[in-house]
Amino acid sequence: MAYTDTAPGFDTLSYARRLKDAGVDDAQAEAHAEAARDHVVKVVATKADIARLKVDIARLEDKMATKADLYRALWVQTGIIAGIILGSFGGIVVALINLFPS
Repeated sequence: MAYTDTAPGFDTLSYARRLKDAGVDDAQAEAHAEAARDHVVKVVATKADIARLKVDIARLEDKMATKADLYRALWVQTGIIAGIILGSFGGIVVALINLFPS
């Protein structure tokens, strides 16, 4: 992002007038307005800055998993675990049948 020396549209004249209306003498009001203008920094985004941010956001979106992706992964893992449990149970049943033939 680009930085400008002063904020665009900073009106030192109206700033000084406001100080004068509040009772600050002319020289001090004007000095204060100039100092404020010199020290106010405004961040300005250029079109190139915005374009880079859009690219960064698109890259992040591509990396993010959607809820559907997470649900699919959960179902796959659940299926694998269920298969292991059922397979193990089936193996135990077969072993018990072989231990105690009729």
